[in-house]
This record gives sequence, C-alpha cells and structure tokens, in this order.
Amino acid sequence: MKHIASVMLVIIGITACTHLQTIGFYAGAILDGERSTTVENASPHSPHQLISFVAESTTVRLFVIGDWGNGSQLQRDVARVMTALARAEHPHAIISTGDNFYPRGVESPNDPMFEKRWKMVYPDSVLQIPWVIALGNHDHRGSIGAMIEYSTIEPRWVLPAPYYMTTISAGSTTVALFVLDTDSLLSDRANRRRQLRWLDSMLARANATMSLVVCHHPLRSYGLYGDTRILVEQLKPILDRHGVSAYLCGHEHDLQMIAHPDDSFTCIVSGSGGNARRTRCGKYSRFAWTGGGFVYLACRSDGSIVAQFISRTGKVLYSDTISVHRQGLEPRTR
Repeated sequence: MKHIASVMLVIIGITACTHLQTIGFYAGAILDGERSTTVENASPHSPHQLISFVAESTTVRLFVIGDWGNGSQLQRDVARVMTALARAEHPHAIISTGDNFYPRGVESPNDPMFEKRWKMVYPDSVLQIPWVIALGNHDHRGSIGAMIEYSTIEPRWVLPAPYYMTTISAGSTTVALFVLDTDSLLSDRANRRRQLRWLDSMLARANATMSLVVCHHPLRSYGLYGDTRILVEQLKPILDRHGVSAYLCGHEHDLQMIAHPDDSFTCIVSGSGGNARRTRCGKYSRFAWTGGGFVYLACRSDGSIVAQFISRTGKVLYSDTISVHRQGLEPRTR
C-alpha cells in the first residue's frame, strides 16, 4: 500500500507541475502581449542560407502570411522583407491564412481598410500577384460578403466564396489549394458538415501535383491555442485519406512546423505577419519561432515542398523539406 501511495504522490506531483507549467505559459503569453520573441523549450537553430528556386520553371513559389492586417510596425517590417524576397524569387501567389483586417474586418467593398492595410503596405509591383485569401475570426466580425465582393473589384484579391478551391501552376506542376472557412466550420454544425463533404468530394477529384489545405485555425499547435479538437477528429481523416501534403493556418501569432506521427501531412503555422505572441516547441515540433515573419514554400514537380521560414529582418530561420507522403517517404530536414 505504501508503494501504491508513493506512486500516486509522484503522479499527482508530475500532474501539478505540468499544470503549473501550462498556466505559466499562458500567463507569460498574456503578459508579453503581441511583441514577444519568447519560444519556450526551443531547440537551437542556426540561421540558414536561402535556397533559391527562381531558376526552376516547374516549381510553384508561394509566400504564406497570416494575421497581418493591423497596421503595426511589425506588419510593415514583414512587408519590406516580403518585397525584397519577392524581387529575387518572383512568387506566383501569396496565401493569406486569415485575420486580414483587425479588429473587426471590413464593412463594405469600399472600406478604406483595403487601401490602408493592404495596398499601401504591400505596394511593390512584385507583390501585385494573386493573394489567395482565407477568412479569420476577426474578419467574421465585419462583413464577409464585402470581402467576397471586393474580389470582383480587385482581381488580385482571390476570395470567390467563404470556402473554395483554386490552382496555381508552373510548367507541369500544379498546386491545388483548398481554402476552408474554419470560423464557420467550428461554430456551426450544419456548415461544418457542408464544408467537410465539399472538401472530401473535391479532394477525391483533384488532379494536381499536390494538394494543400488552407485554414485560419490550427489543427496542430503548441502555441496559445493548441490543437483544435474538432479539426483533429473530423478534418484530419479527410486529409489523411486524400494524401494532402500540408495544412496551412494562422491564428497563432507565430511560425511553427509540426510533423505529428499520426498525420500523413505536415502542419505549418504562419500567423506572424503583423503580430508576435509567445510560443513553444512541443514533442513533434520541427520548428517554432515568434517575432514576425512568413513562410516561403517551393512546391516542386516531384511532389516535394521546401518550406523556408523567414523573419521580419530577412533571416532564413529554418528550412525543411516535406516529402511525398503518398509514396511512403518521410519529411527530411535539409
């Protein structure tokens, strides 16, 4: 009995420590606000050299940025780095993982936010390319209809519906982007069923080199919000079944790459385009960082994707290759 009691005390102690660590993380995130550069449990990473793909005519080059539209100095810093890299790499499109306009989206297609927080912050001709837009929770506080209608006024603003599919091609390589509206998916059961049925059907018919799913809320995360249970339980099986290469999201105001052994896809969080919140490395983190930045994806003709994580100062913080899971290959670091 004494042995059992000792074991129970150890378990209670470990549980209490874990809870205290968790509470400490949340408290730190709140106290830091949106200017944090803290990554708990971080593994040391040396800065990488940029891997250039501009000479590869069959590589689709994508920038991924999220949680950007707040007019902050950080947003402008990240925009300058995006511009400099775009001049060198000439991306085919920019993917926004949502929360495009803080704090309450827009009210009409003529809302000055489009000009002040988007066009004026990213004015260079090298960024006058398609922006593939996902909706975030802050966008839902305004008029979603206005954001959709704006795409009829400005063709670069790709948002034909709350959820949709589009493709980006370079030579023989085609990337299919399936953009979901996770704010509605998580809050409305009927909407969730419609979106998941649509995604399942569209992925089954996809004829592309690779498929990427773009959302706002994270499926996997070690940041403030953690994993989203509904997405793990109901969305993940669809992604696994159809060989989706990567799940792209924001909401967490950081940069993360997670390769969970239960997933056939890789989770990439890019939500630090205008904010920076304390984050942490977890058991299956490949990389985690905060302080402002975005992700550069090079989608290659062999189905692999090279992901490079870029800071607000232009440093390549980390690079990794997502391999072709449907061929039984695992991600490999380069």
